[in-house]
Amino acid sequence: MRLPDFSTHVGLNRLRQQMRAELISWRPGLHWENIDVTLVTTGIEIPPDEIEYAPDGTLEYKGRKVVVYIRDQYRSRDSDPEDLYRFHVADCTTLRTMKQQNRYARYVAASRRDGRFKVNLLGGFGNAPREERAENIERRLYICKHCLERLNYRAYRRRPRFERDNIWRTFLLTEYFEKYDSEISDVPEHTEISDPPNEYAPDQNQISRDYRARAGWTCQACFINLRERPEFLDVHHRNGRRNDNTDENLVALCVSCHTEEPQHQHMESMPRYRKFQQWINELEDEVE
Repeated sequence: MRLPDFSTHVGLNRLRQQMRAELISWRPGLHWENIDVTLVTTGIEIPPDEIEYAPDGTLEYKGRKVVVYIRDQYRSRDSDPEDLYRFHVADCTTLRTMKQQNRYARYVAASRRDGRFKVNLLGGFGNAPREERAENIERRLYICKHCLERLNYRAYRRRPRFERDNIWRTFLLTEYFEKYDSEISDVPEHTEISDPPNEYAPDQNQISRDYRARAGWTCQACFINLRERPEFLDVHHRNGRRNDNTDENLVALCVSCHTEEPQHQHMESMPRYRKFQQWINELEDEVE
């Protein structure tokens, strides 16, 4: 029995176009590739060079949209979802700031649309003990409120505060991708699967010492020489990636200059910062 040519079927072609599926001619011996059904439900690894820009500015992978978020969360296992980092769907002020501060490399791309993402909960600002960490787990993440404002999602900008909060809490990625466009202009280097944990290298102390020595034990911002007090000279990672120890990403900074870097203001509350300031004051008293 000869089968009809379904490639010319109007209804099937309309469905194929809605699915954004490519029309491929069949021939004997041709093997069809399996469709990865995990794309929406669990997320898949997406090589950055395979992500394409749609005419409207959205990010696509084989016709599907993607979002960006920070996978490595410096939070505890029992952190409330509202305390976790947000995911982004638009070129909002938060992403622009992260790009300006050269910290966009912390983001990864993801494809799932159910609001749950793979994350690593790494404890506080330092490396937490293994038993206190939770790696490669799924957690609900909330959308960035700046993204909602940027896109004026559901007239977000003119809503009263309690309505804006409700829009934020009830936001659905599935609904968003059906009705709204994204305007993300840069593609993160890694995905939630390919990105290595954002942690210091096992030999970070030696890496730090070697770099500070190459810098002449001098702060590369204020140029104070700390050869006699090397404990007050840090090595800062410019892009926020603790595992990127290339010379281009490292800079030697005194404790005070290190504190002035984005997202490092918490260092002012540390005893080490106060000791450094006390030492500086003592030096100034000696000069006077």
